[in-house]
Amino acid sequence: MKKTVGLLLCGAMVLTLTACGGKTAAETLTGTAQGYGGDVSVTLARENGKITACSIKGDKETPEVGGKALAELEKQVVAANGFDIDGVSGATVTSKAVKSAVAAALGETYTEPTPAPQETAAPPQKVELEGGLQLGMAYTAAHGTKSFTETYAAVRGDVIAAAFLDEFQFVDAAAVREVVPNSDREFGEGYAEGKALASKRAMADYYSETMAEKAGSTVRIDDNFNAIQTFTIGKTIAEVEEIAGRENAADAVSGATLADTAGYLKAIAQAARNAQETQAAEFTGSSDELKLSVVYGSANGENCFTAAAALTRGEEILLSYVDEFQFLDAGKGVVGVPNSDSDLASGYAEGKVLCSKRMAADYYSAIMADYAGSTVSIDKNFDAIQEHVNGMTVVQAEELSAREDAVDAVSGATLVNTAKYVAAIVEAAKK
Repeated sequence: MKKTVGLLLCGAMVLTLTACGGKTAAETLTGTAQGYGGDVSVTLARENGKITACSIKGDKETPEVGGKALAELEKQVVAANGFDIDGVSGATVTSKAVKSAVAAALGETYTEPTPAPQETAAPPQKVELEGGLQLGMAYTAAHGTKSFTETYAAVRGDVIAAAFLDEFQFVDAAAVREVVPNSDREFGEGYAEGKALASKRAMADYYSETMAEKAGSTVRIDDNFNAIQTFTIGKTIAEVEEIAGRENAADAVSGATLADTAGYLKAIAQAARNAQETQAAEFTGSSDELKLSVVYGSANGENCFTAAAALTRGEEILLSYVDEFQFLDAGKGVVGVPNSDSDLASGYAEGKVLCSKRMAADYYSAIMADYAGSTVSIDKNFDAIQEHVNGMTVVQAEELSAREDAVDAVSGATLVNTAKYVAAIVEAAKK
């Protein structure tokens, strides 16, 4: 007499046919895991403990990359008799999904091994500096039309002493958790349905896997950015611009593999030129004593998010920078971030445009004057906060951020949330 048994294990359905003697004759096992575009499911045929056939379905995987890899992955699963397969180069996310789905079908768990550290940028050129350091920022369109780039650069004269690079892009809100602050609050009302804004550094794991899946990239996005930053240190602005103008600019930057490396170099050069117009801080020492960090926070309610930068030496905040992003009504003369007139705008809700408060200072300051009677423009408020904090130790700035009367202590500042902007700079300094 034969008996049929149905068994559910870890999301895998196992159908077992048992012979009279108790020996397993055949099994059909299924498992599912999250792939690049959606679920990837596997169906295994196993006889006497050996996988004899594998069928993989991944209808939402990228057709030209992950989709093409499925047939090869089916062969690998059968040959390996399990999930210990090599995967397919360039289809990293799909390969991982197949490994996880096969493991689930077998009632096991697949854990991705920790990758070996990759060699990225060469050590920066060490530059001895004496005199005034200055910090500047720029928003550009360094990489296509779907994102906008944020760069900071510290300079001594025309020599770059430190740099920072990041980029913002709209993503599928259901797929990425590392979105900008207040995305789940009023700021998020400016998004098109299903979209959210994210920093590529914050979502580096997700974005790097996407790069690997679509372009076969082997270097993470944040490691690419770090390599480009490192490359500019010790070079003059003109030197960086000259290299950026070469057809093989990416080949000149050790550790960088991005096709748009030249655009990122130009963006840092622009931030460096902007720095030459800002407040200077006296500094004598080496460039390797400097640290330039940026954080994103929520210093002013729920309808915007704050970007704060701090250039530090040890516990001293040498220079700082504050800006804020908010969705405003389009068509009222406001200037949106780069690519607001292109593909980036597909992430905006109808009638909205994403603005930097510094870029839209006249418009935003007029609103402040109408609603709150403010007599100091938003950019001048930010400048006043920065100039007050510059030269403080981290402890001193942190103490200021805890004061209820912080706005009264900062000459030239009228913002009720002055303490929170100071706290954002402190967070960047501690990073």
